[in-house]
Amino acid sequence: MAKRTTTMLSITGLLAILSIGMVISPRSTHAQNPPGDKPVEQTRKNIQVLKGLRESELYRVMNFMAVSIGKQCTFCHVINGKDPKTGQNNWVWESDEKPEKQTGRRMLQMVLLINGSNKVDFTQNSVTCFTCHRGQTTTVGLPSMPLAKSGHEGVNDPVPPTPAPRARPSVEEIFARYIQAIGGANASSTKTLFMKGTRVASQNRNVPNEITLSAPDKLLIVSMTPQGSVRQILAGDNGWILNGTNLRTLTSADVAAARINSSVFGIVKVTHRPEMQIAGIEKIDGRDMWVVATSTAEKRVTYDFDAETGLLRRKTTINHTVALPIPEQIDFEDYRDVDGVKLPFTIRSSAIDTYDSWVRTFTEIKRNIAVDDSMFAQPVVPK
Repeated sequence: MAKRTTTMLSITGLLAILSIGMVISPRSTHAQNPPGDKPVEQTRKNIQVLKGLRESELYRVMNFMAVSIGKQCTFCHVINGKDPKTGQNNWVWESDEKPEKQTGRRMLQMVLLINGSNKVDFTQNSVTCFTCHRGQTTTVGLPSMPLAKSGHEGVNDPVPPTPAPRARPSVEEIFARYIQAIGGANASSTKTLFMKGTRVASQNRNVPNEITLSAPDKLLIVSMTPQGSVRQILAGDNGWILNGTNLRTLTSADVAAARINSSVFGIVKVTHRPEMQIAGIEKIDGRDMWVVATSTAEKRVTYDFDAETGLLRRKTTINHTVALPIPEQIDFEDYRDVDGVKLPFTIRSSAIDTYDSWVRTFTEIKRNIAVDDSMFAQPVVPK
């Protein structure tokens, strides 16, 4: 487990974006392995088990392990004082001084062996540290005594009636209901959206911002940070970030990543693709959800659609690595009518690292307002 540092970013130099919750983040480029994203055995010392893991994935995998056992970085890793210039801890990541780190290595080897030896019963990354630990260092292998009931008791008891299962819709029917639920023709004919609210994140990163979208491919986010205004612009294949007097032109990879993440702000947040399949039904807050899934070797993505309203309630992504999965989840809550369409006034993004998690709450959303295209031009650096 490791403390958050700027080395964790897979898109180099975008710390300012991540810190205020813009639409570019390291997890966006997981499957693409961005340029310079080398295996950790090439960038770190004393890597013995995690060979093949990408540098951009390392801190999130460490966070997964830490959450699984309910501990922090110092449980396994050594600090050698503080840097007198920065006041930050000097972490000696390669040190094997603590026996807990040695134990962690053996546990991780066991997990890799289990997942690799039974491809029939275990899907990719289905057994993890959390499978046994559940947030504590010790595991429970025996039932608590005395037992309230043993295995053979109640075998002949009457079986209570179960409600009839819901009629299973097709993927096409689920998406047709979804489009109808968010406004049908009104959703597809929307030209502009204006959204005003606040993004709340850990470490008191609470930032008021305004988001303007203009179809088909323009986006402007204006955030008011304690240091001043930050503007992020996407226009076609181009993108810029203006932070004070610092102007950054986004690369094509940055723009592509921003496009993926900014999809949470649009009215239609997901469209039907041929490879999508029904993955069953589950409950969220007591309500039935139809689960639609799509899987590749790099990740599995599921979408939860409310069985009653048809609205998208949750998107869950499991990014597969050579060691452990990296989960992320986006919840869409508090849907309201906005001029003939339905939009969530709360969007909650949850990552394995709380630093990457945030909640956006909108106080005002307007549809089809007049927008000047000059808003999306390359910004001029103020003197």
